[in-house]
Amino acid sequence: MQTTEKKAPYLVVREATPEDDQALRQLVAVPMTTRGVMLSFQREPSYFQAARVIYEANDNAEIEDKTTKKLLACYGNGYRHCYVNGHVFPMRYACDLRVDLQFRGQSLLKLLGKKMQETMHHPNFNQIIIFNDNYAARAALQTGRTGLPDYYDEGLVETLTLTGFKTAQYPEIMKTQGQLDFSRVKRVTAQPQYIEQMNEFVQKMAQFYNFIPAYDFYHLLRKDEYFQGLSLHDFQLYLLDDEIVGMFGLWRQSAFKQSKILHYHWSIGLIRPIYNLLAKWAGLMTLPKIGESFKYHALHSLLCHPEHLFLHDHMLREALKLSRQQGVGCISFTLSHQDPRQKLNQFYKGELLTGMHGFLSYQQDPRPLFDLARIPYFEVGRI
Repeated sequence: MQTTEKKAPYLVVREATPEDDQALRQLVAVPMTTRGVMLSFQREPSYFQAARVIYEANDNAEIEDKTTKKLLACYGNGYRHCYVNGHVFPMRYACDLRVDLQFRGQSLLKLLGKKMQETMHHPNFNQIIIFNDNYAARAALQTGRTGLPDYYDEGLVETLTLTGFKTAQYPEIMKTQGQLDFSRVKRVTAQPQYIEQMNEFVQKMAQFYNFIPAYDFYHLLRKDEYFQGLSLHDFQLYLLDDEIVGMFGLWRQSAFKQSKILHYHWSIGLIRPIYNLLAKWAGLMTLPKIGESFKYHALHSLLCHPEHLFLHDHMLREALKLSRQQGVGCISFTLSHQDPRQKLNQFYKGELLTGMHGFLSYQQDPRPLFDLARIPYFEVGRI
């Protein structure tokens, strides 16, 4: 691949501003190819609008070529307040690391790393998820390159886009002690009178999970941009003796985030119509036309006690049913391999992505700060 030589004086590393929105959308949408499919992860109509779903406070940096005014690289490293060891603290999350294809291998990552080191405070580390097929990010961040923060691995994660179930029966693995008396559990659609209970339930779940955002569901009524694409009635609550024991929200993110098909390998394009017919029959994910985006519901705040496997499975079955009723039929969620609920994924149909969850830091290893008894929770807006 040909590259254009540029010296450091032609480059400026700076904070991203709203005026950069269009250029950032173009840079973030740099295509990637996986399994013969060329994808573009887009943030339309506004990069900063999409960022408000991820961060309370943005910390976006970019590299600009002063001679052409072109953006060559960027990253996001803002924070949101989360429950950490049962208490609310700001937690940073790194995402949208991009380098223009023509300028890869020209030490731009070192320049971004220097900027991150200057601005990453309170806290001075961040979380990051790198999926196994993201080879560029793995090579950049997990190999200890000079100038970049040290990477500290936490463990495996799985994102499942669920399209069906391998069996109509509940798996034997769920028939264990400690399950709820499900005959006493009822499902209701969230209403304003439940909001205080929803907030308290999230706080209660922080006994078992780390990194749950400190949700305030009253912001749903105020149309807060963090909850864009969601309404209160998108949430389903599971009550036992009028106490919430489980919940999820069915979330269409296509208004601000899209995974668009740009190209298929000729062999995939040839068989796509036949594959889609078989996929619908088998309960699998269909392949969109070129230029269209995948349709799915992300599951917001998919929460219950980590050992309540029957309830977790039941919520997924009802979530998929509701998704189908809305003409989608795919639900997506991410779980840690430390989460007992993750072992149920083996009984589900769908597309599975495996990756690593870890931390980046220029100073100390942050892992000893976290209570190992708590399971990492992954906030759906950030994946």
